[in-house]
Amino acid sequence: PADASLLGRVFDQYQNMMQVARCVREIARQRGLARPRLLELSRRDTGLADFAPECEVVRYPTHQDNQPTLAHPVALPFADQAFDACLVTDAYEHIAPEQRPELLREMVRVTRGVVLLACPMETEIVTRFDKLVFDFIWGKYAERYEPLDQHIEFGLEPLADVMASLTRSGAERVIALPDNYIYRWIHQILIYFDLQHRQPHADVYAALNAVYNERLAPGDYREPCYRYLIVGATAPGLDLDEFAAALQGRPDTPAAVAAAEGALIEAFHTVQGREADRLRATAAEVDRLRAELRQTRFDYAALEASINTGRAWALVNFLRAVRRRLGLARPR
Repeated sequence: PADASLLGRVFDQYQNMMQVARCVREIARQRGLARPRLLELSRRDTGLADFAPECEVVRYPTHQDNQPTLAHPVALPFADQAFDACLVTDAYEHIAPEQRPELLREMVRVTRGVVLLACPMETEIVTRFDKLVFDFIWGKYAERYEPLDQHIEFGLEPLADVMASLTRSGAERVIALPDNYIYRWIHQILIYFDLQHRQPHADVYAALNAVYNERLAPGDYREPCYRYLIVGATAPGLDLDEFAAALQGRPDTPAAVAAAEGALIEAFHTVQGREADRLRATAAEVDRLRAELRQTRFDYAALEASINTGRAWALVNFLRAVRRRLGLARPR
């Protein structure tokens, strides 16, 4: 299992990378691999190596500054069957539709094991929730959110179409594993953009993320979902039914959910109290610095006055000396 310290990561990153890591471990188990080689194709660093430290992870960027950089046609600079698994995550929906089949064919070519495709699919509810998040970001930050803009620009695809495309690209069998249970995803993503987006102190909300990821995230691998992890077998003898069984989400119970909600509230109060203490300490430090600044200004004014007084007396003495040299000095 992944290190418990990873529980503090943002909820969707944690869910997505945990699912990928479990999937790679399953192929390693089925094929008897001690150190699987994994090629990750992504827009940005996802932290996958932290979740699968037993793998040799090679990352190939698909974007720079959120703009696609893949050539057309797509050509990955790796040999045939060089990897045990090849993953494209947070990138497929951010490239042009005509490049997507090319990318899948290249992924199949360089892989002897499984091709993994993690992305949201086109459904009415995903489209509606994407718009809700986009509008929320616009309302809070007064800016368009480029990754969601690209969902519209490039378009999401229906799940059946993506699975068919991967089959045409050479995968022997394809299954879809649900991820990000959508009715909890929408709450969590709005909380993220309200509180954590652009927040420089990630540790502030790590405790909240940890409670969610430990107690609720295992139940989020179910439908209806925001995202799927599509698995395509590219090596003979792989049992994808075992993949599906191994990666099933843990069923929720009302008691477990209630306990998790109580833990979240307690964690929030802890964070709130800690931040209140930080705020009070910061306010006290600001008051101290303001007092120090006032004293410094007073000292500077006194020094300036002293200097000016000295200059005035020096000028008086200079004028007296000039008068004496010119014989203008007053008789005593």
